[in-house]
Amino acid sequence: MRLTRLAADGFKNLRQVELEPDPSYNLILGENAQGKTNLLEAVWALTGCRSFRGTRERDYLSFDGGNLQVEAGFQDARREQSIRLCMVPGTVPEKKFWCNDVPRKSGELFSVFHCVVFTPEDLSLVTGGPERRRSYLDLCSAQLSAPMLSLVRRYQLVLQQRNAVLKQKLPQAQTEAMLHVWDGQLEQLGTEIAVQRAQYVRRLAAVCVPLYAQIARGKETVSLHYQSSVFGRDAQEVLPDRPAPELVAQYGEKMQQSRQSDLLLGHTGVGVHRDDLLLAIDGKPAKEFGSQGQKKSLALALKLAQAQIYSKRRKESPIVLLDDVMGELDEARQAVVSTIVEEMQVFVTTCHLESVLSPNAGKRFLLKDGRLVSGL
Repeated sequence: MRLTRLAADGFKNLRQVELEPDPSYNLILGENAQGKTNLLEAVWALTGCRSFRGTRERDYLSFDGGNLQVEAGFQDARREQSIRLCMVPGTVPEKKFWCNDVPRKSGELFSVFHCVVFTPEDLSLVTGGPERRRSYLDLCSAQLSAPMLSLVRRYQLVLQQRNAVLKQKLPQAQTEAMLHVWDGQLEQLGTEIAVQRAQYVRRLAAVCVPLYAQIARGKETVSLHYQSSVFGRDAQEVLPDRPAPELVAQYGEKMQQSRQSDLLLGHTGVGVHRDDLLLAIDGKPAKEFGSQGQKKSLALALKLAQAQIYSKRRKESPIVLLDDVMGELDEARQAVVSTIVEEMQVFVTTCHLESVLSPNAGKRFLLKDGRLVSGL
């Protein structure tokens, strides 16, 4: 997949930015707070997903109160396509998407326009809580199988309903009847999600383990474990590629065993919403025992593995967005990253040109005060 043109106006501080990217390498230069990350965020917004910076959608709009528009042309494995995002200020800002001039819902775009983004905040893949790694697994899985996001949303909605029942302290017979309804849905949805996560962790381990070894120059080994509250610590080794009735029954049995505790605490204690991706370096938990350099390398390996897996499975590469991360890596690690993404279209932001190993080919763009000053 290649971005062939990009226009952004009114997205945060961006003003009338128009560019034709290089099909391989694009370096976005500028001082701090000039709009470099905003430009990558505008590209990411076209996937229909929430901001990788945690920005609220209303904050996409500029302070001057104008309209927002981001438009791009992109070439996938089949044809040239276009995608457009518009927002209009208001009490509740209205966000609309079009793909090839046809109105689309945001949830439909993730299966059309594919990006992989890596930022310094992605260190939280290693240092953050389980919810961060669950979200990573679900988004990665959805890039290979679009219905995954719908499964997760449906699960979350049903989980909210079940938790509401647990908190209401209704008569026992009424509670049991309502829980029976919600439990049946959670068992089915949860099993499907767990199976897809386990399948992705198997793929991830096959790519990430050797990739980390390459980044770490063979000095350390990394291991990945899908810890399921239903199916065990290494669920990726026991779960098949497809859900089966006996797995749904096992899920239901676990929930039944936890019911009294759930009623006492007022929330659901077992299920895929409690799962985690355990990361270990030389057999020790990376979060607790890894050095800062090891954690950065592991987070980078996870993101690069995501891009590689997508490329192999979809027979086309995603667009890679590297926000202010190359300058934090030494030359050897930068060289590894460059090798991994050399067949992909890459956008790299930096404040300091000298800190980035950039090829002679490609394009350079300078941003100042949200405007494209020139192509370099």
